[in-house]
Amino acid sequence: MAASPEERTVDEDSQRALPAPDPPDRPRGRHEAARRRSVAGPAGAAIAVVLASVVAAGVLATWLISSADEAPDPGAGAAAASTAQGGPTSRPLGPGAFGNLVVNWSFEQDLNGWEVLGAADASREPQGRTSGSCASVRARGPEPSQVGLALPEATPQTKRGQRYVASAWVRSTAPGQRVTVKVIGAGDGEVSQGTSTTLPGLEWRRIIVDHTVATAGPLRLEIVATGVPAGDSLLVDEVVVRLG
Repeated sequence: MAASPEERTVDEDSQRALPAPDPPDRPRGRHEAARRRSVAGPAGAAIAVVLASVVAAGVLATWLISSADEAPDPGAGAAAASTAQGGPTSRPLGPGAFGNLVVNWSFEQDLNGWEVLGAADASREPQGRTSGSCASVRARGPEPSQVGLALPEATPQTKRGQRYVASAWVRSTAPGQRVTVKVIGAGDGEVSQGTSTTLPGLEWRRIIVDHTVATAGPLRLEIVATGVPAGDSLLVDEVVVRLG
């Protein structure tokens, strides 16, 4: 039975409304693969560059952190330097060394500023009281005599009424030497009573004396040994003068 014109029209409209079927897949040969590689190439290269940058940044950050961890602490370095300066082998010189007013007080380099008393030769000798070096005054007279060291201006300026305390470590190469430490003021006859001791030889002894200023001016410090035979020596180290 033939369809009426109305039915044909409805059927044609229905066919037009239906979606078109998907086209069959084209074969993917070597040309298609090459096309895909050409498209993915720049993107892959860009990704590789980004990854390389990230890795390099991570390595740099790790290196910086490790360098910061290994770097010495400035505070520790300062503490170590302070400890080294306070040690016996490298003592600081000059004013400010724990209030000491004597500049060349431990004879680490020379005997600058000191005068030799009596018929003697002075030199710097190794192995001071704690280590380092000390001053050595060797008698050279034909008879036992008085020898020693003097510091003309232990304190360049003083005021009347000020009290100073002086000390020195001394020893001798032979027993029986009597050593005196005294302070001489600027006025006539202004000499401290002094403090003396008899050395047993080869053993360090400390002598301490105090002085109250009667006349303003410099103070002179003397360290003297009496009855020193020729060839024997008086050793002096760590001389200190403080306002006290």
